[in-house]
Formats: sequence, C-alpha cells, structure tokens
Amino acid sequence: MAPPPANPSHHSLLVLPLLLLLLIPAAAAATSTSLSTTSYATHCPALPAAPDLSAVDGSAQLRTLQLSTGYFSGGGDRLFGPEPSSLSRSFSLLPSSVLRTTNASLLHVSATLTISGGRRLGRTFGRNLFEYDGHAHAHRFRPRLPRFTGRRGSVTFGLEGFYSTASGELCMVGTGFGRAADGSTVNFLPAVLRVGFPSPANLTRSFITGRLESVDSPSPLEPVSLVAYAEEGYAYDESASCPPPPSGRLDALQVFEGRNFSCAQLNMMLKTPFRLQYGDGSNSTASSLGLHQMYMYINRMQCADDGAVHAYVAFLNQTEASRYYFMLGEKAVVAEGFWDQKSSRLCLKGCHVVNSGPSRADLAVGECGIGMSFWFPAVWSIERRSFAAGLVWNASMKSGEAIAASSSAITPNFRGNLAGLKYNYTKVDEAKKYYEASGLNKKRKGKFPDSNSYRDLVFRFYVQKGGGSGYASPVTIGSMLFDGNSLVVPDPASSHLMTDMKQNLINVSYDIYYVGNWSLESFHRRHISAEGVYDTKTGSLCMIACREVNTSSDCEMLVTAQFSSLDAKVTQHVKGTLRSLRKKTDPLFFEELNIASYGLYVDQVDESIWRMDLESTMALISMTLACIFIAVQLFHVKKVPEALPAMSITMLVVLASGYMIPLVLNFEALFKNSNKQTFPLSGGGWLEVNEVMVRIITMITFLLQLRLLQLAWAARSLDGSKAETWAAERKVLWICLPLYFIGGIITWVVHMKFNNHGRRMLRQVVIMKQIRHAFWEDLVSYGGLILDGFLLPQVLLNIFSDSKVGALSPVFYIGSTIIRALPHVYDAFRAKHFVPSLRPSYMYASPHDDLFSLTWDIVIPCGAVLLSVILFFQQRLGGAFFVCSKNRKTREYEMVSTVSS
Repeated sequence: MAPPPANPSHHSLLVLPLLLLLLIPAAAAATSTSLSTTSYATHCPALPAAPDLSAVDGSAQLRTLQLSTGYFSGGGDRLFGPEPSSLSRSFSLLPSSVLRTTNASLLHVSATLTISGGRRLGRTFGRNLFEYDGHAHAHRFRPRLPRFTGRRGSVTFGLEGFYSTASGELCMVGTGFGRAADGSTVNFLPAVLRVGFPSPANLTRSFITGRLESVDSPSPLEPVSLVAYAEEGYAYDESASCPPPPSGRLDALQVFEGRNFSCAQLNMMLKTPFRLQYGDGSNSTASSLGLHQMYMYINRMQCADDGAVHAYVAFLNQTEASRYYFMLGEKAVVAEGFWDQKSSRLCLKGCHVVNSGPSRADLAVGECGIGMSFWFPAVWSIERRSFAAGLVWNASMKSGEAIAASSSAITPNFRGNLAGLKYNYTKVDEAKKYYEASGLNKKRKGKFPDSNSYRDLVFRFYVQKGGGSGYASPVTIGSMLFDGNSLVVPDPASSHLMTDMKQNLINVSYDIYYVGNWSLESFHRRHISAEGVYDTKTGSLCMIACREVNTSSDCEMLVTAQFSSLDAKVTQHVKGTLRSLRKKTDPLFFEELNIASYGLYVDQVDESIWRMDLESTMALISMTLACIFIAVQLFHVKKVPEALPAMSITMLVVLASGYMIPLVLNFEALFKNSNKQTFPLSGGGWLEVNEVMVRIITMITFLLQLRLLQLAWAARSLDGSKAETWAAERKVLWICLPLYFIGGIITWVVHMKFNNHGRRMLRQVVIMKQIRHAFWEDLVSYGGLILDGFLLPQVLLNIFSDSKVGALSPVFYIGSTIIRALPHVYDAFRAKHFVPSLRPSYMYASPHDDLFSLTWDIVIPCGAVLLSVILFFQQRLGGAFFVCSKNRKTREYEMVSTVSS
C-alpha cells in the first residue's frame, strides 16, 4: 500500500512552533540590547555612558561592588508578599564583570541582583528540638534551622550600567525573571537600579543604600528600598581609640592571653548569639542606650591585617534568627575598634543606627558614645561557662554600669580552640550526697560508657509526660573538656589529667537544651547547666542543675540518668529524671519530669552500618537469583512443552505484581537516586551502587516474568482442553480472591487499631511522631505475605485438574521458596544480634515489604516449605494424590499440533 500524500498544511503547523522557539531568544536579546543602549541614557542621565577600554586588573572593584547580603523594603505584596516583621527579606548584588572606559572615573559594570522575601520566620513546637544527624554520628546533633511559613517570592535581575569611583554612584538597567510569592511566573520585568556607595565608608557612613524601580507603568514591581552594611572599602579612624571600660568590670576576669589575631577565627568565635543580662544595676545604662532586647548578634564583621575591626551589631528578642542574612534588628549599632593583643580583648566604640525615612530600609548612623568589649574567659563554672563574653556600656555615663553579655558554650565551630580552658567544679560535693542517697551507687551488671566510649555520654531525650524534647552533651569529663567529638586536655604537660577517666566516680558537667512546657513558663527552648558525678561501673549520672529564671539563676534542681549497658540489645539506652529540690509551695517548684532516650551507642552504629552493607548485598544476590530462576523456568517450558498450559495464570500474575509494585513505588528512583541517605556510608558508596543494581535487576526480572506469563497465556489458549483448564483456573480464583480479600480486611482492622494506639502515644511521646503508618504501607506488607504463598494457586490448580505434569522446574519453585523464606530467617537473626534504631533502615527483610515478627518468621517459612513439598509430590503422583479414590484418574495434557506462521 502506498503511503498517504503529505499534507502541506500539517507541515506548516509543525514549522511555526520551531520558528517561534528560534525567534523568542532573538527578541529577548534585542529587547535587552535596546534597553541597555536607549533606556540607560533615559534613566541614568547623571552617569553618561562611555566606551570600554579593557578589563580592570585585579578584583578590588569587584569586591567593593559586591553585596553578599542586605535588606530590602517594598516591592509589592504580589511579588514578595506582605512585608513581615521578621528578617526573612534579603537581596544580593554580585558583579560579573568590570571594564575600564574612556572616562577614568567611570567603570562599565555587569551584575546580577537577586531579591528574595515573603516568608515569615516560624517556630514549630511539639516536635523534636534537634534532628538525628545520621547513623555514622549517632550522638552528634544539629539544631533545626529556622522554619519559614508561606511561599518565598524571588526575582533575579540581569543588570548593566556604570559606576563612578569619584561619587560612589552606581546606575544600572536590566530585566528580571523569577517567581512571585503568589506562585505566578515573572518574565521580562524591566527595572533601573540606583545604588550609593559611601566613598570611603567609615563609622558615621556605614550603610550602602539604593533603590530599584520599574521602567514600565503599570508594573507589578513597586519601588524597592535597599540597604546593606559597607564591609569593603572601609576607612578606620586614625586614632583607633576605644572608650575605657567601666572601672572594676574587667580587672577580676581571667581571660585567654597571648592569642594570635586571626580575623576568620575571631569572626567564627563571635558568631553565636549573646544573651544580655540586665542585672547588677544596669537598668540606667539599658535605659540610656534604649536596650531591652534579650539577644545581641555581631551580624557582620570585617577586619584589617593590623587588627582593626568594624562590625554591625543587631539586638533582637529571638534566638532563631538566621545570622547569614543582614539583620535589620529591633535595635542596631555600628562599631569599630581593634583587637588588643596584650589583653586578648576586642575593644569597640559604637554609634546608634536610626531610621531616617518612611521605609524600614532607610537607615542612618545616629549618636555615638557606646562602648563594647569582648573576650574569651579562661575559667568556666556551672554559672559561667560562656565561650565568649562581653560588656556594653554608655561611655558618656560615669556610673560604672554595664550590660553583661554571654554566648553559648561549646559548639562544633569551637573545636581546636579549647586548649587552655579550665573548669571549676562547685556543685560536685552536693551531687555526691544525692548520688549516695538515691541508691544510684548500687552495682549493676554490664559494661557502661567510660574513657573508651565517652562519646556515648551524649544523648537526645524526650519527656515521657507533658511533651518536650532536647539533648544533653558533656562540657567536661574529669579535668578534660569535651568539644563534641573528642576530649581536649587543658594542659598537655599535666599527665595526671588522663587518670581522671580511669576512676570509677568522675566529675562531669553538662549542657542541657530542652523544649517543652515547664510549669507555668511559656513553651520555648531553655538552657540548663549541670555538674555532678558519673559512675563508670554502674552507668549512673547524678548532677545539680541551674536554669535562668528572669535575671537570676535557679540551682535547686537535680538531674539523674541511668545508662544501659553497652552490650544491651535495647533501644532505650538512657532513662532518668529532672526534678526540683524546692518545696511545693515555692513559686519555682515544678513537678518531676521523667526523661528517656532512644538511640544507639557508637559501636552499635558501626554494627548498624555493617548490617546495612550486608543487607544491600543480600538484596542484590536475592534479586539476581530470582532472575536466574525465572530464566531456568523459561528453558524448562521449552524442553517440556506441556508445562506451559499447566502453569497457573493466577500464580504468574501474583509473581509479576510482586516485581511490579516496587518498580512503581520507586519509579523516579530507578533513574535518579533522589532519595539518598542523609548519613555517610561505609564502603565508598557501595550501598547506593547496590540499590541501583537491585532496581535494574528487578526490572529485568519483571520483564522475564511477563514473558513467562505471556507464553503460558498463549499456550493455554491453544490447549485442546482449554475449557477444562480455564474452569480449573476459575475455581482457583474463587478460592484465592476471597482469601486475599479477607486478608486485606484483617489488615485494615489491625491498621486502624494500631493507628488509634499510635495517636494516644503521640500525645505522650514527642519523639515517636513517626509511629503511624499509612494504610497503603500496611497493604504492601500484606502483599508480601501473598507473595510468600505464591505456590498456593499452582497447588490448587493441580488439585482441580488432577495433573501430574511437571509444570514448574524444581529449581524454580524450590529456589523461589528459599528466596521468600530466607528474609524471615534473617529477621529472626537480626532481632537477636542487632539493636534496632529509632528510625531503622532495612535494605533487606524490610517490614515495608512483608510481615515480620517472631510468629511470622516461623509460620511463613514453614508454610512456604509445605507448599513446595506438596507441589513436589503433585508433579510425581498427581495433583490430588492425597485424595483416596479408586476411580481417580490422573489427567495428562495432550498437546495438539498447531500451524506455525
């Protein structure tokens, strides 16, 4: 047959979209070119364009014009959402090229401006305060990042223009693309950017201000006000003097001395939020400076090689603000000073930041006269364990008052900076009394964390009644400091310090962070400092704890904890109490809190990683063998033609579904491993390689199973006695389908009962928030049980057809039975030899793929083996061999001749 004639109109319809695709980029380029040549002269008349000469040598101008982060106001609610009171609005200006022009003071600049905003900084309570940072670091915790609510609008502008080195003015034009806060797409949004750089920047001129406006009218982009702190091109005061600190406030302090100045190190150590303490008669100072906030952030800081420092300091009432963005702050100060090498202190003089216009981004520098000093204490105690401390005072007042500031204690950023610190225990004797009185010194069997497993003393916990969660980490163990990963010896020359860990009862101090509803206080995060004793022979911990209440400390608290044995196969490895030592009539009294910790010890984590590697290999071998067994069955049906019509179609469909469902559930992961593990893996990524290989082999096995199903269906249709065989197959369906349906109903009932129990636990246990399962997950597990009995339809078909044809190869059905039974044997072994984690990761014998428990691990393998034995005798003695009947006739399949096309 000749092909139909080509339709010219049809081909023209195909050409039109191709022409449009080619013309759109050309039109965009033409629009951009016309905008940069014609619109620039219209919108930037103060900086006339000049021809280019050559590229600027070095990157000095690039650094001056680069704004890594800043704040913006305005822009319109449709693009960026309503302007929030939080600090989520930000912009960045990144120049890509700077060229000289014929005008010596004029530079040709190309840059990218990104404006993002619209989400509010939210706080989610009733959930874990700290996330579990992977199996490989079982006892290292990371705080949750601040959570944002709502959609974040973001628009990126490609800009081109000129910068005047004489006046510090920058004017650029370009177009923007992005996505608005309401979800709509933003395309071809023309705008003009004007920015004023202080030239040079100094203490009284510390801000870079700008304005972004739309070229079109009307436009979704409303005028945007920009502000950023000038970090580059800063000119320090020649005198480099600082206000003297209040008399007597620094003399009695012990600080680190002789530290070499390093801007990167100093910036890192001052990055944590400082908590302001308004006690000790500092009310007049706070009033004169207009300070009432709880926290202080050194938000942006830059240093010179000679030790000069300038910084932007923000004051807020929240502790979860992101320090990576420019903080507008409820109150702010700009400061400059120097690092005093002799006294190991940072000395700064500061000025108030005021709002100079209707926009929140209109900032200016106001009155000065603020003194600041920061240092690093050399001695810690239960009440003073700040890694960095500081003072803020009014230099114009002579009262000697100052506001104290203290940062959090050890964090991962401070590793390697602890040598030289000393800890002064003051509550150990009191803790020992409660330790002996409470019976924690009773002997217990087992081995507990000691000098060889000190990292196991870190634990995450939850409150069993009332909700709440947190984590506890040692600050010191004996005379050594714990930096989150290893022990630091304060004085390496003192060899006697290492003997502390060899003692049974050692002194310890802890930092405890907790989120929960505590007595009448609000639901927020709080910090508890504790110190006491730990018994390495019994795994008992007893400490006196202090918490901050308003401007004072409450040290009438007792913390006890009992660690489980290192070789114990339990998930709850810590349980304890936190109670008040005050009388019930005392306003600071609170009811006893029972805490528990679920997790793994470090050695158990290593075992867990080894188990996962083993399971991934077992899964790969299992699926490979399944593929081989199906290939053997395909060769078997070629040798035994009468086997094809004697195979149960129901059995083949069940097997095909068993391979298809995992492929459907992991279809995206089959081509892209998007669900990667969040923890490091041993073996150089061998686990991920195995996962990919398992998915590929599963696909091949599924295709082979479909081929086997297709051959059996075709042979059944050509069978001479197809009416009888289809009648027997219908009888199999009449038995199997109701049986499967009843099993599904039972699964639903069990699921609802378990879910209701999970809801009750959710009200009590915050950490077990993932205890509930979706019904489809339980249904998939039930599907694994159907697969375990995949031989049932074949056995029933042999009974109804009374056939002794060798429909299935022994290698196929015996091997497949072993593959289905081995996971249950391994599950019984795993339950005895491995400790299940809170969020177990099973690569083989997963509860999401089958039913696993002590009962199922016995019943399922026995049932699978029983079906194999029955099938073995059926294929030799007849399908109904166990039916005692003299008139029973074994049915043989008679192959009829067919015409092969």
